[in-house]
Amino acid sequence: MQVFVHDRLRKLDALLLRSSQVLVKYNHLDLDLAAAVNDFLDEAIDVHRAMQLSADENALLALKAQFVSAEHGTHPDTLLRSIGHRRELVRAIALRVLQHSAEQLRHSTADLQHKLLEATRQLQPLVLLALREGLLPLRRRRLSPRAVQRLWTALLEASSSALAARQLAMQISIYDILLLLVEQVDSATSNHA
Repeated sequence: MQVFVHDRLRKLDALLLRSSQVLVKYNHLDLDLAAAVNDFLDEAIDVHRAMQLSADENALLALKAQFVSAEHGTHPDTLLRSIGHRRELVRAIALRVLQHSAEQLRHSTADLQHKLLEATRQLQPLVLLALREGLLPLRRRRLSPRAVQRLWTALLEASSSALAARQLAMQISIYDILLLLVEQVDSATSNHA
């Protein structure tokens, strides 16, 4: 079963926003920075676990271990106890953890956006074919969800588009296809109106 890329992207974007909020706390020298970092990491780990992204979950768990080590007064790189600068150590490791987790999230979202862009590129000729063959009327009003599903079924069944449509269906989920199809139909019909 294909993953629902739009949903995954929405969840990762929400985590990136949370990361930014915690970075604001870092910049404002907020006293609850440690709690905010821990809450963010716990949420990010849970989201990645739920999405079954075990490699990213593991990387976040390693970042969490570094932060916990700093909170307990041990530098995660040297494993030496910090005698008098625990707050500075926690802030330094918090920044590193936030930077690495945000970089991981940005990379993951870029990969997902690329996947949707590739699917859009594959879907564009199918929509133009649907227009040419009369599977899609030239009108400016938005298609209902049922009409979009009927159009996708017609593309899967039409001899001229079946192969390309089935190849696309093997790459992304039906929900992603339907959302992209709505965007492409709106774009195509507004250009032809």
